[in-house]
Amino acid sequence: MSSSENKTSMQFLFGDRELWIGIQDILATQVDVIVNPSDSELSHAEGLAGTILAAAGEELETQRRQLIQEYGQIESGMAVYTTAGQLPYKAVIHAVVPTMGEGDEQHKIEQAVSRSLLLCEANEWSSIAFPPLGTGYFNVPINICAQAFYRSITHFWDARHETAVEKVMICLEQDSFRAFFDAFREDAITTAEEVAGNTPQKEEAIGHIELDEAEIADLADDEMADWFK
Repeated sequence: MSSSENKTSMQFLFGDRELWIGIQDILATQVDVIVNPSDSELSHAEGLAGTILAAAGEELETQRRQLIQEYGQIESGMAVYTTAGQLPYKAVIHAVVPTMGEGDEQHKIEQAVSRSLLLCEANEWSSIAFPPLGTGYFNVPINICAQAFYRSITHFWDARHETAVEKVMICLEQDSFRAFFDAFREDAITTAEEVAGNTPQKEEAIGHIELDEAEIADLADDEMADWFK
């Protein structure tokens, strides 16, 4: 792994895979898919979710309503996708993030990131852009979010010799970049020291989609089933 940094961005290279962190409008990224930080009803009332809906158009909202009508509220840590509507992306992934205080927040963000990456792999999308999940309306501290991203992304890539996912972007605002950068780098250094010292690390079951292939096949609506693959 190598990295480079300047005042507004940081890049990690994992072989031919790139992780980019910096100050960037997520709707201006040139990637296959973007991630929307969602609540359990995938609502788009305000914040980034509202901005994405306004830019994507009514088709995204229609699919959101269909998802909730069919499956009810979606648990924290899950990820589903819909059309990107009028946006120039192949899809919008909706990562359901925890509200601070509900418990196990970091693990749930790790799950949401991992499942978003699994959706990319399943659909052969090579690049994805995330916002900092949970740090706005959901009040998750920036350091918890940064540590969750570091662990889930590195776990995902370390577990795969080959993957369709070649580029991950984390798009931040000016006032959150420094804190995210510091927490992300600190966790990277801590993990490297643990590996060097052979410190046992807790195994965590992250990155699993709750629906297995048989359950997906049993879904009545083929289009709805595709959103969970």
